Amino acid sequence: MSHAASVLVLLIGVLLFLSPVVTWVAAIGPAWWWPFAGWAVFVGLIALTMLGRRDA
Repeated sequence: MSHAASVLVLLIGVLLFLSPVVTWVAAIGPAWWWPFAGWAVFVGLIALTMLGRRDA
């Protein structure tokens, strides 16, 4: 994974899990599977960035 892609994934992860949006969504009372869906999206994003990696 390139340095730029690593930083992008890190920033998206911080936005997804540490932003005030998390508090707002939790106040709504989402379904029990929402945290798992958030993690699945994050893991999927990492998998997509790893697909473009080339080992030399």
